[in-house]
Amino acid sequence: MTFVAFETSTRRPSVAVSNGERTVTRTLSGERVHASDLIPALDAALGELGEAPGAIEGVLVGTGPGSYTGLRVGIATARGLARSTGALLRGVPSGEAVAFERLEPGERCVYLLDARGGELCCALYERVADGVRVEHAPRALGPDALAAWLPPHIPIFGEPGVTEAAALSPEQCTRFDGKAPPGAEALLALGRGLLAALGGQAAHEVEPLYLRPFAARARRR
Repeated sequence: MTFVAFETSTRRPSVAVSNGERTVTRTLSGERVHASDLIPALDAALGELGEAPGAIEGVLVGTGPGSYTGLRVGIATARGLARSTGALLRGVPSGEAVAFERLEPGERCVYLLDARGGELCCALYERVADGVRVEHAPRALGPDALAAWLPPHIPIFGEPGVTEAAALSPEQCTRFDGKAPPGAEALLALGRGLLAALGGQAAHEVEPLYLRPFAARARRR
């Protein structure tokens, strides 16, 4: 079976395609991702595997939390691809995909992102045998509230640069791994199991995980 995954919640959007024997990943440059970037990356990955779009049986997409624009573009692209190919569609929370890929069963992690506006997105996950248990769902907290909430002794995964925004202590910085942002391959690892266990979702059921209402910034003239 051929699966496609789109991860567009972070500053390093990526596309991955797996045909069961090989996985090909394309990472895009730039924080602002467009459908015109994702489709050529998908076509290139399919071509490298020798697969046609008609072979796609499952489409996975990261639902965040993360970049408002990136999530909207990624989900719209995934919906369109599933509709045009007849493939099953499934949204995968981006932080859960990171936890599934990076942890062993029984291990826990904090997932941490800069939510902008002086707030941080944080969540707490435990890896279990067949998936991820959400101990604390993603939420937006200010640095002081985050400091009071952060559990001790467990790894913190996030994007580079978030340590300053979060005002992490020196000890917390030693537990921080900035090389673990969500990627499309992580979505494949968790999402294939979700598709097998739960099946696909209707397009309207796959929605971005927004922690607060979107506020567009006015352009300067």
